[in-house]
Amino acid sequence: MTIRSFDLLQPKSLQEAVQLLQKHREEARVLGGGTTLVILMKQRALHYPYLVDLQSIPGLDEIKREADGVRIGALATHRMVETSPLIRQAFPALAQAFGHIGNVRVRQTASVGGNLAHADYRLDPPPPLLALGAEVTAFGPKGSRTIPLRNFFRGMYETALEPEELLVDVKVPFMPAGGRSVYLRYTALSANDWPCLGVAGLLVKDHGRCKELRLALGGAAATPLFIDGLEWTRDQVIDPALVDRVLEIVETQISPFSDLRGSEWYKRRMARLFVKKAVEQLNSDQQ
Repeated sequence: MTIRSFDLLQPKSLQEAVQLLQKHREEARVLGGGTTLVILMKQRALHYPYLVDLQSIPGLDEIKREADGVRIGALATHRMVETSPLIRQAFPALAQAFGHIGNVRVRQTASVGGNLAHADYRLDPPPPLLALGAEVTAFGPKGSRTIPLRNFFRGMYETALEPEELLVDVKVPFMPAGGRSVYLRYTALSANDWPCLGVAGLLVKDHGRCKELRLALGGAAATPLFIDGLEWTRDQVIDPALVDRVLEIVETQISPFSDLRGSEWYKRRMARLFVKKAVEQLNSDQQ
């Protein structure tokens, strides 16, 4: 099936892109990597008379080291993040998560910004980004603003982006000294499929005790989920009793639903298993 005709608009700046979105409103859609949008348009599930191509704006695909972290441009591809020496050294779990997406051909095309703006609950990158404390930069008619990723996902396929607002980049702060991170995923179907569940964790220890523990899950609710209420783990020894209490907290916050990759009951069981694995692996890495 062929795509219905459309006009490809190629702005040279973020300001021009926003102006085009304001001009055409509901008839326009932003085009990044296009791996999802093009398929939906080819299937005639969606049609937009105008596509605003961000590829024509210079600088949106950069991965840059800053004093307190790394900034990843919205048009950086999954493959760029997966293979970036900077990302692999500073955030190995994040590089691993991007390396799980689809296949190499998809990762060579799909963009970081498009992945996050799509806001699918099963995505691989959001859990490690949430655990790492990432934030996104948005640019729109009112200028630029920063949105913590914890506040970015509003619902299934819904984000905090306002109309005519663009996701420009993702800032990932460096982990605290001594911090370790992990990303575990479970696929119920093929290895190239959406994950049934993804679990990311970050652990900082001091003199054998927990200084900070963060957990985030994908596929366990309508949005990628950061687990609240783990502050009590500070200064605690990570033992089976602590892990059991953490699992109880996770259980109260997840709300999985049945789909082709597993029933609600099954996903809850997998969440407990993989959260336990993540915490135990992080603790083992820092013995």
